[in-house]
Amino acid sequence: MTPTRLKGHQPFILMALRSGAKTRHGLRKRYERLLHYMGLPVSFAGEDRGWRFHRELDDNLDALVRKGFVTSDGDSFSLTPDGVEVATSSYRRARESEEYLVTMAHSPAVASRVSVFSYVMLSLLKLATGFMFHSAALIADGLDSLIDVLSASIVLLGVRFGKELMSAAFVVALLGLTGCFVAYEGLLRLVEPVTVHTPVAVFVAVVVAGSVSYALSVYQRMVGRQGGSLALVSQSRDNRHHVFQSGGVLLGLVAARYGVYAIDAIVAIVIAVLLLRSAVELAFELSRAVKAGDGGAKTEDGSYERGFDRHRWNFFKAWTLLTIKDVSSRRDIVLRYDQTFTPDDLPFSTHRSPAAGFDYRKNVDGILEELFEEGSIGSVGGELYLTDTGKSRLDASLRRRRLGFFF
Repeated sequence: MTPTRLKGHQPFILMALRSGAKTRHGLRKRYERLLHYMGLPVSFAGEDRGWRFHRELDDNLDALVRKGFVTSDGDSFSLTPDGVEVATSSYRRARESEEYLVTMAHSPAVASRVSVFSYVMLSLLKLATGFMFHSAALIADGLDSLIDVLSASIVLLGVRFGKELMSAAFVVALLGLTGCFVAYEGLLRLVEPVTVHTPVAVFVAVVVAGSVSYALSVYQRMVGRQGGSLALVSQSRDNRHHVFQSGGVLLGLVAARYGVYAIDAIVAIVIAVLLLRSAVELAFELSRAVKAGDGGAKTEDGSYERGFDRHRWNFFKAWTLLTIKDVSSRRDIVLRYDQTFTPDDLPFSTHRSPAAGFDYRKNVDGILEELFEEGSIGSVGGELYLTDTGKSRLDASLRRRRLGFFF
């Protein structure tokens, strides 16, 4: 019997049982711990509540017992010899897949290739739609994306040959030249307006382009920070501009639908200004990087880094509140952290966890102090407890996170 015949959460159940026999409640708590590790400090208050794992747990256990992988002793479940073999094989295969995917996802070279492909598709979409329907703003945005294709190609070479500062300087030059050209074309359109056609297709194209630009921006910034690639960080800044540019293009198209074509030209000029401003900002960053002898992303203004760190800080504040529901001392909180965020028995990389790059042991006192100041926790005889305010804050945080809001 091979692991490929397992369905749904059955591989997880087998891997969870590798550390010893567990009850249904123990398996539910194990799954809850996994969600904490993945960045979702959710809580399941009852045996019949939770996610799909909880609803299907009995069916999965029955299936594993029938297959001969799990044996039952009342409410306790453990692996059979065949189950140990299958669980070990599942773990090994999952770990190999995890390491491969994480390495791919966090590689600056891979991120650059993804960027090149995405920019080609975006530039073709924008330019074809812009020329077809005579939108100066969309053509300008398409030219910007076309320049991004060349920029991303240079970045790829820079990553490969260790010349990232040089490749970033080339990006600065391309942004500046493109900005000047787009400004010139926009001014011409203001002097001699051109009719812009606005069928549904052009609106769909702009929305798709804006969505892809946003996703690329997040991905490039993440990989750029982790990989120390200034060029990827610069591309991420440019993609953030593309998102706003898409909004501007939409505004111009809406105005054109009512016969006001000058807005489309004005949006093209605004795009040119954004390009020029991006070139100037990146030039200053390059200058600081050269002076500091640092080719990484540390020359940024720090706002993203502060926001990212604050996000993890807020996550661990909510996680600490959730933990204090079960334990009441600083020592036990740290022990629970070690148990939750060092899952040696589960095949998950620390890249997937909010604990990656965050020293909880160093920050736990600061987190507890902040919770005390907010009135979320109290202490009696050295024992920590949740206040009514803390319970309310935790409940609100869990609701937001369950719906996908992480701040």
